[in-house]
Amino acid sequence: MYYTQKKPIENAHIVRERDRRRFRELLAVLSLGAPIGFFLLLFTWQNLEVIRLGHEATRLQKSRKEIEDANKALQLELDRLTSLPAVQQKASSLGFTPTDAQAIVTVERAPRPAPRAPESR
Repeated sequence: MYYTQKKPIENAHIVRERDRRRFRELLAVLSLGAPIGFFLLLFTWQNLEVIRLGHEATRLQKSRKEIEDANKALQLELDRLTSLPAVQQKASSLGFTPTDAQAIVTVERAPRPAPRAPESR
């Protein structure tokens, strides 16, 4: 019986030549694929931004509606508190009494004299 031994072959020093045709095909695919990929990325980003801005606009409209409602409520409260019956009631609760009509003195302003023109010599 004979046994054979395998000798290890060292291929570390063998250099494979580049296939120029495959390299050109790779460049062609990349030159077509990169712009298409960039366009798809830009299109996706644009659509996501439109959706985000739509949500933001809806939120702002809701916030504006709430602020307008609060403003109306405050305006009604101001009108109620500054109405004549409310003011009279508050004044009487503080101890104020109506003034005698004869005790009211009105003072009118005297008209101002017209400014004199400077005298020319």
